[in-house]
Amino acid sequence: MLLSVVRRLPLILFFLSSVVVATENSTLNSSVRALGMGDAYTALADDDSSLFYNPAGLARVHGINWKIFNANVGGSGQTAYNLYKSFSSSSGQGMANQINSLYGNPIAIGGGGESIFTAPLVGFGVYDHIGTSIRVDNPVYPSVHTRVINDYGYTAGVGIPAGPLHFGMDLKYIKRQGADATFGPADLADLQMNTITNRLTGWGVGYGMDLGMNAVIPTPVVTAVFGAAWKNVGGLSFTSTNGDPIPSDPNNITFGAGLKFHLPFVSISPAFDFTNVNATDMQLMRKINFGIEIGLPLIDIRGGFHEGYYTAGVGVNMGLLQVDAATYGVELGDYPGQLEDRRYVVQLTMQLGFGNFSATDDGTKKSGSGSNKASSDSKSIWGSGPRLKQRR
Repeated sequence: MLLSVVRRLPLILFFLSSVVVATENSTLNSSVRALGMGDAYTALADDDSSLFYNPAGLARVHGINWKIFNANVGGSGQTAYNLYKSFSSSSGQGMANQINSLYGNPIAIGGGGESIFTAPLVGFGVYDHIGTSIRVDNPVYPSVHTRVINDYGYTAGVGIPAGPLHFGMDLKYIKRQGADATFGPADLADLQMNTITNRLTGWGVGYGMDLGMNAVIPTPVVTAVFGAAWKNVGGLSFTSTNGDPIPSDPNNITFGAGLKFHLPFVSISPAFDFTNVNATDMQLMRKINFGIEIGLPLIDIRGGFHEGYYTAGVGVNMGLLQVDAATYGVELGDYPGQLEDRRYVVQLTMQLGFGNFSATDDGTKKSGSGSNKASSDSKSIWGSGPRLKQRR
């Protein structure tokens, strides 16, 4: 049902165009946990999320872990659902008239899932991530911006410790369907659903690589991590199967810093990210993310700022199952504060873990509820003494 809704939504408004807009920073591959804390996760990633944030974090993976599945769904709340129902029953001129209701009410719907295996130094997985967003700029003569991405991908990475410095690399194969286009009312007036559906049939295939580095400074009370990630090295483009343009992913250089305070029965993890360092046409405040997570025995509480808008989140650990929820703001305009789209997302994860050994004794795993908080008796991968446990 989710995939049907998400995939039909862009078909309602999609029409191929050569005019492309790229005003939204994508959160397609962001974890719900990270979104709750401002999506500032480059330095803190030390589990399966390292494959999407910073592959150097694989050097700090503890134990052998299999995320059997996670499933998430999110969007712009009840407004998006009501507008979707309205559009799904419209066509032709009726559809064009419905466009006016989108002014001031951007729609975003997304979802997906993944299954990932990690062990100290390595990780690989498969995922299917879907995201759509639609907004209208002018209610009199509407300019409709539509972005739809459906990625089915495979990724594999390695992390290499060299003293306090950790290096990482991951490779990815992605099969993408989607479009990023701008069009006006003349394009919509005579369109029928079947015509639009037939136009959106092409897939593109792309190959990409991410590089990462961390500097880890452990102490008995706090561990400091300074990280850098170069995502989509050289740019990630797609070879279309039918000649239609498929949205590409640009180079993205991100610097991050994070702290992990190890206290009895609680962990505190503030973090800061400076994203899109190489994007000279992006305003400074859109590049800054920061947040914090407070981990308690059964629950994690998160908060932060993403592109100038507040974020909040919570995670509940139920053994094999973990539930995470978050709300965050996305800037759809050119500068912070111009046009916010408030989004909500919830995720269910099932994960198994074995052992608490690692390739680095950096002290980053301590007691608590989160995936970055295992027991304090961490063992090196070269030593012995792993124990059976469940982790998110």
